[in-house]
Amino acid sequence: MAKHSETSGKIWRTVVFAGAMLAAPIGCGGSPKAGPAQPDQAAADKAAADQKVADDKVASDKAAADKAAADQKVADDKVAADKAAADQAAAVQKAADDQAAADAAAKKRPRGGGGRPTGRGFVLA
Repeated sequence: MAKHSETSGKIWRTVVFAGAMLAAPIGCGGSPKAGPAQPDQAAADKAAADQKVADDKVASDKAAADKAAADQKVADDKVAADKAAADQAAAVQKAADDQAAADAAAKKRPRGGGGRPTGRGFVLA
């Protein structure tokens, strides 16, 4: 077995060495690294990618709005065509009804030819 003084000295040297490692700044003793250049380039690349995504979104939104406008125009044209067809059908029906009424009015009455109806019978005065 080792003596107590040898063991405790070894333990303290280990603790001091570990504490020194924890307290030492990172990058101590080496050449200075060009660390900030890479994050700036990465940030620029990320900003460029974000801008491209934003531009693509704007373009797709514009395309969707143009398609929606075209679809709405087609729907409006269909509604206008249906209304025109319904108006034309109503005009044809009205003309047919007017003609039927005129034909009914033009028929001669079976009793007399005047405009005023006369009866057959005695007039007691």
